[in-house]
Amino acid sequence: MEDNEIKIVLDDWHIAFKRGHDFDLWGQPVEAIENYTRLAANMRYEAHPEGTLFTDEQKKVLKKLATCLELRAKTLHTPGKLEAVSLNDMKKVEETLKNLPVVKAKDFPVDVSKRGVPLQSQISTLSLDGTSDVSSQTSSRISNEDHIVDGEDCLDGRSLGSLLPPPESTSEHTVVTVRIEKIGLKDAAQYIDSTITVSVKDPHGLDVTLKQDTPVVHTKDDTHVYFGVDVHLQKALEHLSEDMAVFFEFKHYKPKKKLVSTRCWAFMERDEIKEGAVILELYKKPADYKRKKLHLLTSKPLYLHLKIIFNG
Repeated sequence: MEDNEIKIVLDDWHIAFKRGHDFDLWGQPVEAIENYTRLAANMRYEAHPEGTLFTDEQKKVLKKLATCLELRAKTLHTPGKLEAVSLNDMKKVEETLKNLPVVKAKDFPVDVSKRGVPLQSQISTLSLDGTSDVSSQTSSRISNEDHIVDGEDCLDGRSLGSLLPPPESTSEHTVVTVRIEKIGLKDAAQYIDSTITVSVKDPHGLDVTLKQDTPVVHTKDDTHVYFGVDVHLQKALEHLSEDMAVFFEFKHYKPKKKLVSTRCWAFMERDEIKEGAVILELYKKPADYKRKKLHLLTSKPLYLHLKIIFNG
């Protein structure tokens, strides 16, 4: 039964890969990036240590496949700056995907260790197996909620964010758009280059879709940072199980330390996803994706303000 399930998943992934690769060949980078990043997110989800469908060796290969997809998306996102993964490399990626059950990680045909940084990890470095890490000289001093910013390209990438277009809409599926309007903070005026990272996670804290970062915003007053940004959830409402939640992590840049730090976070449970205005409480970092340890950031009436829009 498990072998049959793996075959079904791999067949679906190959179809998704072909779709993205065709867009790539046809010179349609936006559509190619969208397909590559979605497929990479699915692979990383299945490659998580708690996943049961694939073996540990197959998970290593999946991480490398996901890294190639992300690097190809990075190449298309910054044309002319670098070719982290070429179209010729993508042919090798396709063959590896077809033969995933028998491929060994050590025989992976594309060396991605020195080819750039994946689209969703532009403010950290990437290890060979596709997991994020910071410099070994500084990692002991940086918490899991902080990320070193290294280089002009990384800053440019963070400024643009990594928002994705809405998934394909059908009459049977509801596309959810979350408009992030503003966040209330008692010291809002002091924050520099503010962003919010949006992710959808299951009860174990595993990503269900690709994380998205808003572009950097600069509009603020004494008690609020204003975003006015639409984030499209990459799964239809009908495909979000009742135990999933959407997380929002408010981040800002600390120029003296040259790092991006998380200030606070909020989450929206599945049953709260309804059309109209939503106000969420803010919690102290670090974010607890399992929603067990919640500590309010402040007793003041300051919240994350959202608007939910259904496009399906």
